Amino acid sequence: MLSMICNGRLVDSRTLNGDYLNILIEDGIIVELLPPDSPIPKNSKIIDIKGNIVLPGLINAHTHGDVSLAKGLGDRWTLELLLNASPLTSETFRQEEKSLAAQLAAVEMVLNGCTTCYDLFSDFPLPDLQNLIAVGEAYKKVGMRAVLAPLIADRTFWQAVPNMIDDLPRDLRRQINDIKATPGDAIIKSVTHALKDWPLAKDSIYLGLAPTIPYHCEPTFFQTCRKLADEFNARIHSHLAESKLQAVVGQNLFGCSLTEHLDKLGVISSDFTAAHCVWLEQSDISRLSDRGAHVAHNPTSNLRLGTGIAKTKDMLNAGINVGIGTDASTCSDGLNMFEAMRMAAYVSRIHQPDPESWLSAEDVLRMATEGSAKALGLEDQIGRISPGFQADLVFIDTRSIQYLPLNNARRQVIFQENGSGVKDVMVAGEFVVRNRAPVGVDYDSLREQVTASAIRMGEISARQKTLVNKLEPLINKFCVGLSNTELPINRYVGS
Repeated sequence: MLSMICNGRLVDSRTLNGDYLNILIEDGIIVELLPPDSPIPKNSKIIDIKGNIVLPGLINAHTHGDVSLAKGLGDRWTLELLLNASPLTSETFRQEEKSLAAQLAAVEMVLNGCTTCYDLFSDFPLPDLQNLIAVGEAYKKVGMRAVLAPLIADRTFWQAVPNMIDDLPRDLRRQINDIKATPGDAIIKSVTHALKDWPLAKDSIYLGLAPTIPYHCEPTFFQTCRKLADEFNARIHSHLAESKLQAVVGQNLFGCSLTEHLDKLGVISSDFTAAHCVWLEQSDISRLSDRGAHVAHNPTSNLRLGTGIAKTKDMLNAGINVGIGTDASTCSDGLNMFEAMRMAAYVSRIHQPDPESWLSAEDVLRMATEGSAKALGLEDQIGRISPGFQADLVFIDTRSIQYLPLNNARRQVIFQENGSGVKDVMVAGEFVVRNRAPVGVDYDSLREQVTASAIRMGEISARQKTLVNKLEPLINKFCVGLSNTELPINRYVGS
């Protein structure tokens, strides 16, 4: 089926910057970009979008849909305090709540112009195929594409940080020791089953692997994940050097950076995405570049958790492909890619005063589209408004206040847009958002389900909350103390 999108002002990270062009689409694929006065092909459906800017669908390179029901639980959380609170966020979810959390995350993303995501989804105590299918079906229902990567580890957060448990009072130590990680063999068996029998790739819902943090995984466990990724042609994704504590623990445990540790294990390759990468040394950046790895930059989360400022421009200059992610609702307070893009531009400007070292609007848009697409292994399908690419498109109403006046479409999208201008969203040539409402989901019903689920979760997590609250000041004191260890790099501002 042919359709022609007419009278739109096209914007991408390359040549298009508010140009009036028509988009010819056939069976969900962009066939041709045509001048506004081109004849309309016979039997084509005309979609008149006068007054709209058209963007490629934004691509979220790193998020956690499973915690979308846990918004607002933490205030002054560091990354480590967030991990300490994990029993409150998603670990007691039933299958229907896992599906609901994913659906809520997907709706929030598409309403803000995001059409594809890399979701590191926790399925505790171990990944279950039916649970993962339910999550994938939730994304499918909303109309999004996704790489769904089960978040896995064979050590708990408390076990992973050396000596942290030993520093706790005896009663808390006993309670923490009772929280057991699922044995690695059981996790690998379950993940293998899921990869072997995954049914949703035909629906653009792909399965990957996400060994969570390097020292939360035994080396052999991480290497087995690498082998599985190779065997099933799956993407692999991990948090890397997110906080100073992670960098310190890596040096203490392995005598080298976490990046070098993973490289020695043979993990880093062209299908590997490293999230955050705040505390990288220059040698780490070179190593990631040499291996063809990708980085998912999460500026909003890094600011919220106080982890520091990633040197993203240095990564780009080294030839690393960098995408942009929102991270999770518990550490970024929303899944808004426009906010993440703007923060990416802003935080690049506080390293030094030379504007040549800052990210431009073109850089940022490229990262959030083509860069993220490449991190997901989908660079030949999405991320561009170009013939041969999927018609994943975002329509922004230029009557919105942020475009009055419209001086430079690309820059105003990056620096002024907050998601409120998004009017319609299309995936594979079909609308998934129309007139600012999701097409495939009854929003009122979703709201009722989410409210009921939040009440249930609050009731059943009371015991865990007591433990988390008792642990919080002790974990914080220990981690802050350990983080005072000197390193040859600094990723904080003004220190």
